[in-house]
Amino acid sequence: MTKSKFFRLAISVLCVTAFAFSFSLCAEAAADTRYTNPDTNYQIVIIDDLDLLTDEEEKMLVEDMKPVTAYGNAAFWTTEEYAYNEIDQARLKRKELFNFDSACIFAINMGIRKLTIQSYGTVKDSVTDSFARSITDNVKDYATSEDYYTCSKTAFSQILTVCEKRHISEPLKISGYVVISLMAGLILAIGIAFSKKHNPLLQSYLYENGMPFEIQGGFKDRIHAVYVTETTVHRPPVSSSSGSSCSSCSSGSSCSSCSSCGGGGCGSGGSSSF
Repeated sequence: MTKSKFFRLAISVLCVTAFAFSFSLCAEAAADTRYTNPDTNYQIVIIDDLDLLTDEEEKMLVEDMKPVTAYGNAAFWTTEEYAYNEIDQARLKRKELFNFDSACIFAINMGIRKLTIQSYGTVKDSVTDSFARSITDNVKDYATSEDYYTCSKTAFSQILTVCEKRHISEPLKISGYVVISLMAGLILAIGIAFSKKHNPLLQSYLYENGMPFEIQGGFKDRIHAVYVTETTVHRPPVSSSSGSSCSSCSSGSSCSSCSSCGGGGCGSGGSSSF
């Protein structure tokens, strides 16, 4: 056999192999696609690798997810693969399924006991990091009690509610605001207590101990002089290429430390332990 014939044979084998591989991928994707919205062409994909749902529950979940396809693709995914960052893991799966189309994915990772919502595009504009965390917090009790259908159904229902600009319950977020308010009030009270201007007891103490305090723009009984010298602060140069830290987001790297790489496919996300 001449070299040219051998070369043509090798090329033919590679082409057939590539075609078979691409066909198998398309068949697998088609098997996971349960519905396509005729108006938007957005799809519903269910990949229950751990069989957390029964066949009947999967059919019911498809019906629950259909309204979300007015805003983007929707995916339900279960896995037990370890992930250092579960949001990045869900992001990569979402991008594998839908590339850069508007989409959201609800993932249950039994290996690290995490519920994750990750979104991109039109869905991401509504389901921000804060809302994603609130929704996973709201449904984690269902996952703890192993009611995974109700957990998933409620998650997609609240995703739809947020996309429709309606209100969802955010108890942990409100609790956080209460804690921050209490801390701010405590700091303010301490500041007033140690203020020479607003605390007459402190003014009296400073006066009796021969320490200076301010009265009507001047100083009385000044004992010590304070000298302030110039301090040189070194500031590292700022890179002129904005967004350089996000340059590799589209290639599948971590976006956890990047807040401005929405164009790179990061989107938004949040998760909760259960």
